[in-house]
Amino acid sequence: MQINAYLDNNATTRPHADVLDAMRFYEETLFLNASSAAGELLGAARPLDDARRAVLDLLGGAADSDRVVLTSGASEANSWVMFGALPQASHAVTCATEHSSILAAVRSAQARGQHIDVLPVNESGLIDREILRATLRPNTRLVSIQLANNETGAIQPISDLASLVREIAPAALLHTDATQAVGRIQIDLATALAEVDLVSFSAHKFHGPKGIGGLYLRDGVTIDTLIPGEQENQLRGGTSNVPGAAGLAVAARQAKLRLARMREVAQLRDQLESRLLILRADAKIHAQTVARLPNTSSITFPGIDAEGITERLALQGICVATGSACTAGATAPSHVLTAMGISFDDARATLRFSLSSETTQDEIDRTIGALKPLLVPSEHQ
Repeated sequence: MQINAYLDNNATTRPHADVLDAMRFYEETLFLNASSAAGELLGAARPLDDARRAVLDLLGGAADSDRVVLTSGASEANSWVMFGALPQASHAVTCATEHSSILAAVRSAQARGQHIDVLPVNESGLIDREILRATLRPNTRLVSIQLANNETGAIQPISDLASLVREIAPAALLHTDATQAVGRIQIDLATALAEVDLVSFSAHKFHGPKGIGGLYLRDGVTIDTLIPGEQENQLRGGTSNVPGAAGLAVAARQAKLRLARMREVAQLRDQLESRLLILRADAKIHAQTVARLPNTSSITFPGIDAEGITERLALQGICVATGSACTAGATAPSHVLTAMGISFDDARATLRFSLSSETTQDEIDRTIGALKPLLVPSEHQ
């Protein structure tokens, strides 16, 4: 089926043509194992360092490519942090609106005897500084706080929260899942995120390939090895995904160039919201009053069946979402929205729209046109 409007970029993005070309060369021509003698001699390993350097440049980090460990994506990196940065019976802190990969790893760690506090959030999805202060301990070993939420786009004040972590738990590692933020807002590991020790990311969120991402480790930070082996500085063994790395490198460089376009993306997002509010004045936009990603809009339309609407739109080639793609099909409503105090009924009546630098005015118009008969009763049209 042809896709007529794609507004589900927080689930995944369309890979750039240049990304696919870069990958194809290492799939079809220089397909050698990067760890083999021939692979090393003929340059099959080159994309690995190229990807690390490009990602560090996008994140505003120092030019030390050894500080990025390539993984299958952010979910793997998030899980690794929860396992690799926590000694036995230690204390950690995270947040109720984190991505499901973090929360699943938290449940597993708790079952093994780790002491992990999951912080509540306010109605905008943000952590209360005083609640964090009361939860931290001098012996806290890890704090994991998502930079930008995948459903609402709400951006946590990481710099402010980090200063509190350093004050109360100076030995704690500070991790942020930056998956939805990379390529959408400016990230600077040297200034705003100077206190962050570990950063997770996925290439497919900024028009790169699926199946590759990574974990940034600040200089001097150590965590347990994920997979014993020689690759990735002996932190993650296994045959390297060279085609994926080639695609990641191209996507990271293009994402940095396209950051300037995100202002236009925000304008399209705001237009979408304004037009939807005209259709349904009772609609509620979540996290609208706080800093949020320029591409993301989470809107409750009281009384609708959001899941049914997304299915009907998909049959028309129009892609939107009800929440995180990683929890699609779950019977329970969004854990993000319910953590923000939204009722089960309203959470089930919420649609998420997520744009990208490739989103067009025509896609906005098509989406509005398709939604109108689904949101507005016929007698009011």
